[in-house]
Amino acid sequence: MKSLTDNHQDRPVYGILCAVFAFFLLSAMGAGVKILAQTHHVIEIAFYRNLIALVPVLIYIALTRKTHLLKTGKPFILFLRVMVGAVGLILTFAALKSLPLADATTLFFTSSLLSPALAFFILKERIGLHRWSAIIIGLCGILLVARPTGDGVSMLGVSLALAAASTHAMIYLFLRSLKSESSVTVTLYFFAGGVLLPGLFMPFVASMPGPQEWGLFALVGVSGGLAQYFMTRAFRLADVGSIIPVTYTGLLWATGFDILIWHDAPGWPVLAGGVIIISANLYILHRERKKQRMGG
Repeated sequence: MKSLTDNHQDRPVYGILCAVFAFFLLSAMGAGVKILAQTHHVIEIAFYRNLIALVPVLIYIALTRKTHLLKTGKPFILFLRVMVGAVGLILTFAALKSLPLADATTLFFTSSLLSPALAFFILKERIGLHRWSAIIIGLCGILLVARPTGDGVSMLGVSLALAAASTHAMIYLFLRSLKSESSVTVTLYFFAGGVLLPGLFMPFVASMPGPQEWGLFALVGVSGGLAQYFMTRAFRLADVGSIIPVTYTGLLWATGFDILIWHDAPGWPVLAGGVIIISANLYILHRERKKQRMGG
């Protein structure tokens, strides 16, 4: 019997729709995390998020008897994706705890700037002057979002968001390398690693959730789980250049949740910084596509 990956074919429109839905779910997860982080440690939230998401994946494999989904042809890359993803999730939750949702989301966008830089240092890909200039200009947008003159911004939160963005950039590289793997397989092992690693610290950080908090944990787990699946599927069905522009819808969702739940609209520094970061990302995308048309 052929596996799901034998006849892999790019389907960019479907991939883009998967990405849009994934970023809505990620924003919903972020809102749940911010609420829970008022009374629970971010490591504990990460543990329950992955545990709740892992259970239905295991049930699906057991009921359908698709044991081939437990196998992977790229164990080392998958292991790196799992470890980086587990650490990145904790950093992401810590940033969400410290910053407004829109601020954190804007800073997470720097992952798209860091991806080509990481490709240069890790994969030894050539990065031209145009793209390096765009990366530097985009990173300058961080100064507006961070507002180093003060304005009540948590510099710890900014640092955590940028560290999380670095892990997101690495994950983008891993996901594209894993495009031949089943989305279920990649998602399954990410959840499993995301349970085991935070689980080591649970005896020191865990506290019993209240009755209403279990609903929030379920929201975080289900939305986060579905987001991981649809994001993995998006990168499997479409190239990075098609997916990256869609990530900016995350700022719209995050702003909506900030206004709806916390009545906190982002100020002009966040919006201006976001415009600079997004513009730099789009220019990098343009240069990468031009490079591909010219044959590298």
